[in-house]
Amino acid sequence: MAAVVSPAPAHTFERSNLTRSHTLPYKDTKRPQDGKDKVRFRQDQLDTGARVLSDGRLDIHIDQHKPSIAGLLNHIQHPDIRSDQVAEQTAGAEKPLANDENFPLHLNLVIQVIGSRGDIQPFVALGRELKSHGHRVRLATHLTFRQFVLESELEFFNIGGDPTELMAFMVKNPGLLPGFKAIRSGEIQKRRREMREIFNGCWRSCFEKGDGTHLHQIKEDPWSKALDFRERPFVADAIIANPPSLAHIHCAQRLGIPLHIIFT
Repeated sequence: MAAVVSPAPAHTFERSNLTRSHTLPYKDTKRPQDGKDKVRFRQDQLDTGARVLSDGRLDIHIDQHKPSIAGLLNHIQHPDIRSDQVAEQTAGAEKPLANDENFPLHLNLVIQVIGSRGDIQPFVALGRELKSHGHRVRLATHLTFRQFVLESELEFFNIGGDPTELMAFMVKNPGLLPGFKAIRSGEIQKRRREMREIFNGCWRSCFEKGDGTHLHQIKEDPWSKALDFRERPFVADAIIANPPSLAHIHCAQRLGIPLHIIFT
């Protein structure tokens, strides 16, 4: 029977015998600091419990030393599989995919790249290879390279920024800190505004529909019934990026998805 422990007057749900509480149903867990009301559950005689964290995740506590739970966990972790099934699974895992066979798991991949055309080209080749295996690939970069990306049959997303000005600033200020001339001329503030635009563009490229230009788009073929990529919803399953894009790790951490950083 499920129940909840509460020091205050509890609001009981009759059908499931659940109550809402600010205290935790199991040991070695601290009280959340945000002060929000949480729903927590405890299973009688099994010393198990769960609580809803402030970010929406579930924190589950299981006493693995209980005989009933230990037996269940052991069965899950070490299932009784016959040797012929194991051999069949191993052979299937080692079997390479045929050239015309797509990867069984299709992902939405966003590639975030900042830099010159030489920085973009390797990622275009990577995106084309990933697309050939059935993945949906979106290349998020500067608006200057839009046509280059579309001609490579990849989806484009504009993150803003001018690569020419970025490269010129790096040439003028090769060190870790900019020179006094750059500070007096106001270039620092200009670069900050541009980088803010790029960071926002990288974040939007992970989930926003369209190509990031916020312009009315006309299909290449107005008579085609095919759905244009700019009209298809997009939510990234993983991020691929070069180091200068900077926002990649924050986007991946916020969305809870994998990140692969590639140096070119």
